[in-house]
Amino acid sequence: MTAHVLAQLTASVERIKAHRVAVDAEAIRLRAPEFALAFDNQNAHQWCLSVVGDSLVRLRILIDQNFNFVETLGVVAVSRYLFELSVWLKLFEKDERYGLVYYGQLIETQKSYYQSTLRQLHREVELLREFERRDDEEQEVLLAKAGSSEDRAKIIRSVGVSIDTEAARKFSIYSEQAKHNGYGFQAYLVEHKAIPPAEAALHEIENERITFDSEILSRISDLALDKNGKTKRWKWNEKAREVGLQDEYDYIYAFSSKLLHATPASITTNQKNLEPEEILIFLRYIEVKVSDVIDVSRTYCASAT
Repeated sequence: MTAHVLAQLTASVERIKAHRVAVDAEAIRLRAPEFALAFDNQNAHQWCLSVVGDSLVRLRILIDQNFNFVETLGVVAVSRYLFELSVWLKLFEKDERYGLVYYGQLIETQKSYYQSTLRQLHREVELLREFERRDDEEQEVLLAKAGSSEDRAKIIRSVGVSIDTEAARKFSIYSEQAKHNGYGFQAYLVEHKAIPPAEAALHEIENERITFDSEILSRISDLALDKNGKTKRWKWNEKAREVGLQDEYDYIYAFSSKLLHATPASITTNQKNLEPEEILIFLRYIEVKVSDVIDVSRTYCASAT
């Protein structure tokens, strides 16, 4: 890396970090407590305003966490995130009703999250019960052959270590806690302490979806539904084209797909990272996008109307 390129990289990073003050100020302005209290989830403008405010908070976190040390995956991931954010903001500018489209997608995302969470929790209970059963069975078989109390203690420890090791290889949220609580008791805790709140949250989200469909969907049918009345699948390339960002989509997604996914092109290659000149291109892109978000935020008045 030449001294000239290094100086450009350093200067670009410093300019990005310098935006942090303006980002924070705008986030505070647009997320005033009185606005949150008066928020109407059927008001498209308020959704646009809310998303812009939330995006500033997210942007502040990205700046804080990704530019003390600059590396390829972080730079590309931030660039892709900012590209997708800019698509949303431009859609809001084009048609404020996209704020309600955003709301509908938020409901679906939350619904999918709780559905996935519940499936995982039920898998956890089955897995924990299975490890409890195996722990009991293996101990019973081996203890039947044991002699002294010292031998019995060793057997109990060895079986426990064996089960714990296998549990650690499974995708389990609670296996570490089960080492201390016991697999059976941990299964009981998941069944009675973790599953009911998740079920209640899913039920609430499903009711919110019913309200959305009955009271809001008809207002955005041309944006959210296809010709058969089915919900349109969100496609970033189509939305990018709609707001004139197709070129950015092609460039950003080509790099991010190659680097962020375990594709043959990312595995079987000698170039595992971007070249410094390529990183500089992405940093300049991030500079522009951060500045754009700040400019857009300043067009919004922190008002509930």
